[in-house]
Amino acid sequence: MTVNSFTQGKNKDRNEDYFGYNNETFVLADGATDKSGRQYGGKTGGEIISRLVVAETLACSLNGTELVSHLNQKLAQVYKDLGIMNDVLEPKYRFTCFFVAVRMVGTNFLITYLGDTALRINGEKVYRDPKQIDFEVAQERVRYIEETSDIAGSREHIMPLLFKQFAYQNNADAPLGYGAIDGFNIPDKFVKTLEISRDQVQLIELFSDGYPAIPSGGTIEDWENAFKEVEREDPDRWKKYQSTKSKDDRTVAIVKF
Repeated sequence: MTVNSFTQGKNKDRNEDYFGYNNETFVLADGATDKSGRQYGGKTGGEIISRLVVAETLACSLNGTELVSHLNQKLAQVYKDLGIMNDVLEPKYRFTCFFVAVRMVGTNFLITYLGDTALRINGEKVYRDPKQIDFEVAQERVRYIEETSDIAGSREHIMPLLFKQFAYQNNADAPLGYGAIDGFNIPDKFVKTLEISRDQVQLIELFSDGYPAIPSGGTIEDWENAFKEVEREDPDRWKKYQSTKSKDDRTVAIVKF
């Protein structure tokens, strides 16, 4: 087995993506920038939660909904330790995270994924669960840019919509509902699981949504070349690769057997 990874924050000194592994488990977490603007010991909520999710996943043997419940309990303890349990009753203060975990158990891989942090098996099948609400908000950002040419102000324009997204977070009854680790209950429907025989797998790629384009090849160089092509074609992510923001942290990890 060989493991190679690459990560780059959208800002020079900050990266809310995080990857880690041990002999049995590989996990990539994508912490979300919370809307409060707060920092804790110089770290954002997104940085704190991505490290927590990776560390706790590697330290346990849980999978699926049991793993997600465990991660939420650990995050709730972080809130208590920071003295912000009352604050996080308001969703904008919550740390949020999507992740994918691949664990070797016996002769199988047990895979848990939540949100649009993704994996690809053998360079072919991609597994992820993107948020439909993100597509709709991205379209509003595109509409605004087309009408005003104000790329720099487009994020501020959609900020009210981003705050409204909290109504859908971990809301199983909403058509636009989605799941996220945030220290509170996550309905089982949002937790995706997969079981694959180990003898069927030669290559696993885990990647965050900072890579809008997926290359045909399976090396770090292939992924970075695909990213550079995106930067050339659509650097502000409002044309071919529509997004709610121009830049994002990006991480890819490649495991070969």
